[in-house]
Amino acid sequence: MKEKTKNFFLLIVVVVSGLLLLKFEHVFSAFSVIFIYSLYKLYPERDLLVKIIRSTFAIKFYNVVVWFISYVLTLKMLSVIYGVDEEYLKFSPFVVAIPVSICVLYFFLVLVTGIFSAVGMIAGNVIGFLPEWEKDNYENSIFARVITMLQSLVVVAAIPFFLSALSSGYIARIAILSDASFISDCGAKKWRVMYLRKNNNECYKFILNRNIFSEQPVILVSKK
Repeated sequence: MKEKTKNFFLLIVVVVSGLLLLKFEHVFSAFSVIFIYSLYKLYPERDLLVKIIRSTFAIKFYNVVVWFISYVLTLKMLSVIYGVDEEYLKFSPFVVAIPVSICVLYFFLVLVTGIFSAVGMIAGNVIGFLPEWEKDNYENSIFARVITMLQSLVVVAAIPFFLSALSSGYIARIAILSDASFISDCGAKKWRVMYLRKNNNECYKFILNRNIFSEQPVILVSKK
């Protein structure tokens, strides 16, 4: 009972503190308070989290579902953004798919957390009519622990999600060079010049200097 009371008052303090900080437009501080609280709630379930991550299902789900979606999304996005036909994008989609996969994985995490939380709310309302010992059994059950873990993980995982989302554009500018080459039918071989064919009529010309990642590549007319 003491543990329940402590957790309840701690939650109230976190919520009130977060709302006050948001009111005064201290968004980062508000998120920091919620992030620390989520870490505090996630720490007791660290063994359960590691067990789930290392499970065969989780590994296969990432390798098959998440990675496939991430690769296809990345291939399509790079083709649209740079105007390069998909057949000329070989290596860059694999590179950019890494941060994109983190974003896709976070989407599934939010989705699963929402479903579990909704089911947990329904179960909690039903169990509210049961004897006290049934309530204790539910609160200590693996299902309730998973819900708490997922809700905390959504907040904690928000940092790698935002970092991945923000860095994807920069990574794409670097990764696109992995598909460029020094020897190409786009133009003559030159020192510090790489080419990437866009389509049957045009090519990108990259000049390798200090501004390679800030300047737009030159578009050459070159029929294949």
